[in-house]
Amino acid sequence: MIGSTIKRILSEQNRTEPKLAKEVGVSYQTLHDIIKRDNMNINLELLLKICAALEVPIEVFCGGEGAGNLSAREWELLGKLRALDDHGRGTVELMIGRELDRVRREREAREKKAGRIIPLYRTPAAAGYASPALDEDYEDYTVPADCGADFAVRIDGDSMEPVIRDGAVVLVKREAIVNGDVGMFFVDGDMKCKQYVRDNFGNVYLLSLNRARSDADVEIPASSGVTLCCFGKVLLERRPEIPV
Repeated sequence: MIGSTIKRILSEQNRTEPKLAKEVGVSYQTLHDIIKRDNMNINLELLLKICAALEVPIEVFCGGEGAGNLSAREWELLGKLRALDDHGRGTVELMIGRELDRVRREREAREKKAGRIIPLYRTPAAAGYASPALDEDYEDYTVPADCGADFAVRIDGDSMEPVIRDGAVVLVKREAIVNGDVGMFFVDGDMKCKQYVRDNFGNVYLLSLNRARSDADVEIPASSGVTLCCFGKVLLERRPEIPV
């Protein structure tokens, strides 16, 4: 094992047996015999000299757990770390900590970019089901991994322009809405994307952001007894102003 390990390290470091023999103070034949016989016993003092010349710790020759998983370069770096004083080791540890933070940030960025899959319903009405499991009229849609949306719907019509364009895909989160939020509502058998407004008397107004399409507004008086079904809040960069 000792011989084959020396041979491997010499190859990785692009060094020769004669040069190593000279560095440790033994004849070339002695070193060659150690390498050739592999399991040949050598005294500890000579082994330590070989470790010093190769700049690797003695553990590389001991077959300890994990020793075989490290390259000669890694052993070399460990040997150099051990040779440092406390200040040097502290500096190296600080740099390693910063590099590990960088690697973590880059990994998280890659994971975020990779995204996750939510259902994009092919028709607005399909999004009216309480659970995607109740309908299969959807396709997979990729969103960022940290996106809070539960499903997506493609908008048909210009009543929400310019905030939401005709044909745009909106992301929807299943959560309660408040005045001014844009949500997905089930009204008269249709799924509608509208801005929600409720006055002090309990009357509800589902408004078009495009006021030129006020004809598409929906008013639900408190006295109507109609229960409004909201399936979630449309995720926008900011809440649109409520029309006067």
